[in-house]
Amino acid sequence: MSIPPISSIGDAGNSLIARLAPMQAPMADLEAPSTTIAPTGGMSSGGFGDMLTRAVKGVADQATSAERLQEMAASGQLPDPTVAIVETQKADLSLRLALQVRNKLVEGWTELTRMPV
Repeated sequence: MSIPPISSIGDAGNSLIARLAPMQAPMADLEAPSTTIAPTGGMSSGGFGDMLTRAVKGVADQATSAERLQEMAASGQLPDPTVAIVETQKADLSLRLALQVRNKLVEGWTELTRMPV
């Protein structure tokens, strides 16, 4: 069973993308970030390094998206500033999770190097 994208859940008129797309921005250089996640189609054979690279890129993209929404909210381009707050909290949680995963990986590597051969 596949999981539907977030934008397809609920009424199409209530999705974040549907609310941001028709807005007329007073500052034309700011654009709403994409909030959809592209499906990967299952497990990739790229390996652990590629998985970590994609995860770090995802966290960075989420932080950039949250920052863009904050700019839009501060400039009055976002009709509902709570969207920016929610996206900022999501980016914060993603960063905290990434840091915890990194700490566990470093801790595991340290334990492996301490093992006698």
